[in-house]
Amino acid sequence: MKLSRRQAFGVAAVIALVVAGLVYFVLTQQARRPAPESQEMVTVLVASQDIPSFTPVSAEMVGTKEVAAGEAPRDALTTAEQAIGRIAQAQVRTGDVLTRTLVAPRSADAGLTFVIPPGMRAVTVALDPISGVGGFVFPNDRVDVLVTFQQGDVAITKTILQNVMVLAINEETSRPKPARTTTGAAQGEGAEAKTESTAPATEQVKSATLAVTPDEAQQLILSAFKGAVHLVLRPRDDESIVSLAGQSDFALMGLEAPEGARKEPEEREMTQAEMIAAMGWPPGYAQPPGQAAAAAPAPQPAPEPAETVEVIRGNTREVVTPQ
Repeated sequence: MKLSRRQAFGVAAVIALVVAGLVYFVLTQQARRPAPESQEMVTVLVASQDIPSFTPVSAEMVGTKEVAAGEAPRDALTTAEQAIGRIAQAQVRTGDVLTRTLVAPRSADAGLTFVIPPGMRAVTVALDPISGVGGFVFPNDRVDVLVTFQQGDVAITKTILQNVMVLAINEETSRPKPARTTTGAAQGEGAEAKTESTAPATEQVKSATLAVTPDEAQQLILSAFKGAVHLVLRPRDDESIVSLAGQSDFALMGLEAPEGARKEPEEREMTQAEMIAAMGWPPGYAQPPGQAAAAAPAPQPAPEPAETVEVIRGNTREVVTPQ
């Protein structure tokens, strides 16, 4: 069927109106749609290099990175200060986000080596309930160390170390949980208070691990080999050091020690000045400033001439010294 010119123009106008309506509808929907919001970014701490397990984190091992807020872990660390000095609990790869569970504070959970103070050593000594203060010594307490040994016929007790930190008792590196007390109000008016312990039964004290210097470690090990070691518990805030002489059984009873058991005076090492005064400065070596006068021997007075007697026998003359 052939359309007239007027009909063709009418159809074209209808199509144009439909297209215009569709364009208007699409543009209107796009205008109503909200613009996408810019995603919030946060700064997190990441590993700048591989960190092996149970390794202390240093400043060179960490860096920062910007990530989307929705992608960052909830417990992510944000500053280097939060990670430096902590211990990596597992292998950390370069670029991994550091979290509070991935790097934890120093504790004995990762090994006793992480709680030993700098410059100190951990030494374990055998104990029993008596030498271990009846089981009342716990990790982080401070104690004095006494040793009792036999010197000839005399038994001597000596305080060899003072204010020593306890790292562990047996295999425990933390204090037991405090007891839980149920008050009378919770049980009913007039009821007596009841204590219910939440801590496990106390184990028998078998050993104590102490934090000592390398020199003190030698003293402690030798003392444990030569005699019996006892711990003395100190008050929590008492860090004083006192001068104590050893106590012997004869002195304790007010008796005089046997002759053979008396300690001879120790030989004192001569000072350099005393050696120079006794032996003189080695020939051929320059003396230190201010030492020449001290080292020079005192001038000795000239000996007085001995009295003599001249004896003449005939033609012979003889000089003799009277006895």
